[in-house]
Amino acid sequence: MHKQRIRAMKPEIDTMPPETIGLDHLRNNLKREQMLEERYHEIDRDNRILLQKMSDIMKHPSVKSGGGDQSAPVSLTRTARKADLQRITQENHAILKRIRQAGPVYNRVDWEEDFRRSGTYLKNSCEYPPSLRNNLKTGKSASTSSLTPISGAKAGKLSATTGSATVFAPGESGYEGNPKDDLRYVLKEGKNLNGQYFLVEMATDGRSLAITAYEAQQQRTLELLVSERNHRKLYRDHKGDYNAIAAKLKLSGDELFIDADEEV
Repeated sequence: MHKQRIRAMKPEIDTMPPETIGLDHLRNNLKREQMLEERYHEIDRDNRILLQKMSDIMKHPSVKSGGGDQSAPVSLTRTARKADLQRITQENHAILKRIRQAGPVYNRVDWEEDFRRSGTYLKNSCEYPPSLRNNLKTGKSASTSSLTPISGAKAGKLSATTGSATVFAPGESGYEGNPKDDLRYVLKEGKNLNGQYFLVEMATDGRSLAITAYEAQQQRTLELLVSERNHRKLYRDHKGDYNAIAAKLKLSGDELFIDADEEV
């Protein structure tokens, strides 16, 4: 009985087609058909116009279509435009040629020579050696006024002189020194002593040798006074090259010494 009632059950909602579906204005969209017809008429009109133009061209050929008088110019300004194009091309080639043939204004070799010459002038005019390398590393500016070549009683007769003079060791031919003469600097150069950068100065009065090493980071000055006998020996062993003598400078704590054949 339950299955029979399920099979005989009817829906609550009417799902039948509406009665208005049979009306003519709903089955046929007259507006759409009218718009399509108008579109087709417009296409036909455009086609007729195009066909008429093509027919006129075939009946009356022109210069552009390949017929008619070929001697007539296509453009009235063609010659002028062609001449302007040729002129612009020639000017561009001339500019390119000048650019390729132009030589450099700056010369690297001259720069290096000028830099070397300026460094020589700077070294000759400075009272103390320039500490450019150390300033670049530390970022600080070291004042040369704080450099003291020799302090105390040793500086009684010290007078700094710029440039380098020919210095003879005691006992050498050509030495005409006076013990009371001013000291003359024979070396002003930066040296690396035990991994630290020092400004080394060597000055002599013809007898003893005064060596001063200045370290800018810790603002300390080390001094060494070489006696006349040791100065003469170092001068002869190194053939008068004070740079070679400075290369043997060593540092032991705060003590400065020369590590030669025999320690001085």
